[in-house]
Amino acid sequence: MTAQRVAIVTGAGRGIGAAIAQRLAADGFAVAVNYSRSADAAGRIVEKIVADGGTAVAIRADVSDEAQAEHLITATTAELGPPLVLVNNAGMNRAGAVRKQDPADWDAVIGVNLSGPFYCAHHALPAMYEAGWGRIIFVTSPSGGRRPSPGMSAYSAAKAGLVGMTRTLAQETARRGITVNAVMPGFVETDIVSSGGDDAVATLERSWPRIPAESIASTVSFLTSDAGADVSGEEIGVWRGGPVGV
Repeated sequence: MTAQRVAIVTGAGRGIGAAIAQRLAADGFAVAVNYSRSADAAGRIVEKIVADGGTAVAIRADVSDEAQAEHLITATTAELGPPLVLVNNAGMNRAGAVRKQDPADWDAVIGVNLSGPFYCAHHALPAMYEAGWGRIIFVTSPSGGRRPSPGMSAYSAAKAGLVGMTRTLAQETARRGITVNAVMPGFVETDIVSSGGDDAVATLERSWPRIPAESIASTVSFLTSDAGADVSGEEIGVWRGGPVGV
């Protein structure tokens, strides 16, 4: 019998991450539901997955800290097995014009959105190399080059960096049975959208239809499946009407 493959979804307590975790569990993966602060929310996602017949555990780790990112990989391995799917979804934003932004806010945004995915991939890749199979997915944003917005320099820089990492890592792993892709959501109402200002949601609604988080999860599902085995190094937009921006 083939062992159940294991997936990690960072920032999976709510929103897009929660939808991805539930979809991968429905696809047959054992899922590590990562969270940093929202223990109760992550616990509810685990309970729902288990109630639906899946396998999941909640693992706390602030991925912006390299030691905690390593702990996420080792704890997942101990509880479920070596993770062969890594979905780097965790994100945060602290908006502010460059001339006014506290450098500590810059460091925090870059830490979660860019350094964290690097740390997680760095520690997850050895098991994927050993297995000769793996899937790494970065959740990016139109802010990372397609539709940058004022006050979003740190967030935009981090998401653009993920695109560069996607394309580079895809080349590094092309002969290893590992694919690396990015998924760019359209207008999904999340905490990060709200962080763009009081009018951000209303502005987006005037121009773009909302996309359910489940649509992002469906795209991740395809990329982690055998059907997506020949797609690597791509950034895939999931939207209706083009990349969104405020």
